[in-house]
Amino acid sequence: MAVAVVLAWRGWIALGQTGSGPLHAVTAEGMVLVGPAVLLMVTLVLLAERRWPAVSRPLAAAGHRQDAAYLALYVLVAVPAVALLGTGFAVTVFRLAPWLAIHPLSPAPRWALVMVALVVMDACNWTAHVLNHRVGTFWRFHALHHSQEEMSILTSFRAHPLVHASFQIAALPLLVLGTSGAVPLPVLVGYVLLSTLPHANVTWDFGPLRSVIVSPAYHRLHHDRADTRGVNLGTVLVLWDVLAGLAVFPERGVAPVATGLAGRPVPVEQEAGGRGWAGLLARQLGEPLRVRARVSQPATAITALVATGAGGG
Repeated sequence: MAVAVVLAWRGWIALGQTGSGPLHAVTAEGMVLVGPAVLLMVTLVLLAERRWPAVSRPLAAAGHRQDAAYLALYVLVAVPAVALLGTGFAVTVFRLAPWLAIHPLSPAPRWALVMVALVVMDACNWTAHVLNHRVGTFWRFHALHHSQEEMSILTSFRAHPLVHASFQIAALPLLVLGTSGAVPLPVLVGYVLLSTLPHANVTWDFGPLRSVIVSPAYHRLHHDRADTRGVNLGTVLVLWDVLAGLAVFPERGVAPVATGLAGRPVPVEQEAGGRGWAGLLARQLGEPLRVRARVSQPATAITALVATGAGGG
């Protein structure tokens, strides 16, 4: 938490020294993370969930209502936080390692740099996700995302605002390669769309692309209530799970797994009877900040790597 506050403060100061200011940066970040394209996709997928649900449930299910509140929180709090954290992280990185500004690969074609940056960024997102499952402090914040028992496309936004600090390493490829301002907006938005879609309550497995791109059917296994390995951690590409021996592909025709956390260590709306969503939201956000959080750390990806010998060198 202290690191997030420091990075956000540095980001605020740095943006305040520019001509455009923090508001411009937040608006630009919002256009990528939750702009018209993302909101349109969310709307269309919500309709698809009514037509082809993995698990049938009412549109006004408690989980949907609570995650809609998280979407609002995402727009109002998480997006500004990401803008400030990202700027603060970049300022800190270049202050500690100014040699990174040399950009040795800058003579390469722009399209090649962008492709490399996106692939490495996805690897960094995978690494951050592994750490969110392996490091106890990170897991306490990430557990909120995994507590949803009625997954839908809205679950993509069910996250503690402070958890975004752990994913800032994904910006490193853009900084090192000098592509932070060179990646076309549609490419960034496309990446966000592909990283949001896997939470959809549908059975889509992407057919021939199932072993390349993370699909809703593939990612649902990551939210399996009975999972103890921490499998299917990929954000967009399946590659990193395959290399780590942590890819489990869904079998067609098999009933979807139940999602959520066994024992409900995080307060959930399903036991609240749909009452007091605002109070429950406060409890959910405050849970990881407690001195003695009840959220236990599961066996996870790195544990599995050690046990299986995968990724050894």
